[in-house]
Amino acid sequence: MFESLAPVKRETLQSIVHARLCDLILEGQLAPGESVTVASIAKALDVSPMPVRDAISRLMALGALTVVSGRSIGVPRLGLEELDDMLRVRLEIEATAVRWAAGNVDKAFLGALETVLEKMEEAERSDRVKDFIRSNHDFHFTIYRQAASPLLLQLISNIWLRINPHFHLLHRHGHYRVSNRQHRKMFEALQNGDGETAVAALREDIESAYKVISATLSEGDATG
Repeated sequence: MFESLAPVKRETLQSIVHARLCDLILEGQLAPGESVTVASIAKALDVSPMPVRDAISRLMALGALTVVSGRSIGVPRLGLEELDDMLRVRLEIEATAVRWAAGNVDKAFLGALETVLEKMEEAERSDRVKDFIRSNHDFHFTIYRQAASPLLLQLISNIWLRINPHFHLLHRHGHYRVSNRQHRKMFEALQNGDGETAVAALREDIESAYKVISATLSEGDATG
């Protein structure tokens, strides 16, 4: 009876606002210590406060946002136990994504990955922090999407909503250059069809960033 009808695709305003806020976090536009208000977001997106509140509530449930003070919303500061737990989970599920992606490599994927890597390297050389964080996200997720698992990608995305803003802390220690060396190793391993070397480079990237972030947060606790 309905065989000739094409499915209707319709995005709700709430889902659009939620996606834009996720992009704000994942692209490095909101660092720990910075805050925004519902009114400022609604004005920037030219929407009413209601879909913004809905999106913020969803992100608060994931631990990606929190109330800073009064009406201000910001990125919650990770505790060391949370960071440790996140490290263990990331090492497992992101390594799985890289391993699966390595079995699904093609020229289009490698071309896109190299383009993002070059942008990230240029951002590091030019000391553009937010551009680096945006490109870092794009690099990793270009790989993770190649794993061809929407469920795995969603799990990783939820974790990155919590950890990505803390990559700002890596800049003060000059870690972006170290990170790019590991990214270059990852790219070359995938280019050569060497999944396990790509996984090893990913683990180095995650663990080295963890050490810097953990030490920085510990310093903050000691001075606070």
